Amino acid sequence: MSPPRIMLLPSPPSSGSVGSVSKTLGIAKVLQSQGCTVSFVIGGKLADFVRANGFQVYDYPIPLPSGNSGDVRSAADYVEWTGMAESGFIRQAVEAELKAIQAFKPNAIFAESRPSASISAAVAQIPALMIASWPSHPAFPANLQYPGSAKAIAAFNEVLADYSLDSVSNLAELLFSRATIKMAPTLPELEPELAALKECDFAGYILDLEARQSSNLQWHPDWQGKPLIFIYLSVSAIPPLIYIELVKEIFDKQPYRVACLCGFHYELKVLPDHTDNIQFHWFIPAAEIMPEAALVIFHGGQDTMLTTMLHGLPSITVPGQHFERDYNCTQLQNLGLTYKLPVQAFRPSRIRKIVETALNDNLAELRGHYRSKLRTLSGTENCCAALIALAQKNSWQV
Repeated sequence: MSPPRIMLLPSPPSSGSVGSVSKTLGIAKVLQSQGCTVSFVIGGKLADFVRANGFQVYDYPIPLPSGNSGDVRSAADYVEWTGMAESGFIRQAVEAELKAIQAFKPNAIFAESRPSASISAAVAQIPALMIASWPSHPAFPANLQYPGSAKAIAAFNEVLADYSLDSVSNLAELLFSRATIKMAPTLPELEPELAALKECDFAGYILDLEARQSSNLQWHPDWQGKPLIFIYLSVSAIPPLIYIELVKEIFDKQPYRVACLCGFHYELKVLPDHTDNIQFHWFIPAAEIMPEAALVIFHGGQDTMLTTMLHGLPSITVPGQHFERDYNCTQLQNLGLTYKLPVQAFRPSRIRKIVETALNDNLAELRGHYRSKLRTLSGTENCCAALIALAQKNSWQV
């Protein structure tokens, strides 16, 4: 039997979020170690990032963010805000994926937060495993209230009709509802509504935990040994040009080392210079920084959340007006695992006080409980085993 061929379709926006591509690299490494042949379909800086890790990449158009700075209220808002609902982009995306499928001939597809993947996988009749979450489910309350603009729904339905596929009335239907296998990279305690539906497999986590090259985290001698704070605010909560200045104002000359990840944000052309105790990076591997970190300040994204939990670290979360991140942070807060703050609280006096509280609280045992629970799960390996099993059932027809 030939080695399984698996095509990886991470979330495509080059808008400042690297979690999906980083996660998918973790999957790719495990699959490759088990004899699979893998490839990616991605564009822009994310494609360069994947190539730098040694994987084959097929081209994919770059969705352009709408520029609308309004709230991301639902999965449909996310699809539209990132530019993935533009009529021209939808067609180009599906065509690029079908071209890549024809060239690579995969036996299975992995996809996350990528509506075009549901279309191309169905057209090519390739089984697909897709990342599932309650905030991206069509029945999530915000998705029922904001299913997508008439223009966006019509744009997708026009392409679906061209390929003789069923239409949608809610854009969330294209995120994972049509997948062969739906997998949630989290714990049931963090998404009890999804667990109650019994539609998905829970993997615990799907992450890239492999240590790689150093990001050159060298510190001024006066700050060697000080507590390390890792900051990743991604997109939508606070613009990078603002949070960079705030991070400097809050932490400059304070008794902490601070590493701030900027994630290839589309509004940021160059990285600011380091100070004695503050560094800014496009990307830092989690396996490099998390074992040394004392505290994580982040946006509420699922991958950073689970990485923080896996290392038993205290956290401060600033989700902003973003449906999924706010849900994640609320669930995390309900379990006693984070200090959730509104965007307006991201100011020197408040953050310094909460940092001090988080670093000195008595919740280490609680965090240790969830750390142990996550580490008993097979995580990324479980996802890869499901992909391999899916691929072995499907022989490519030339």
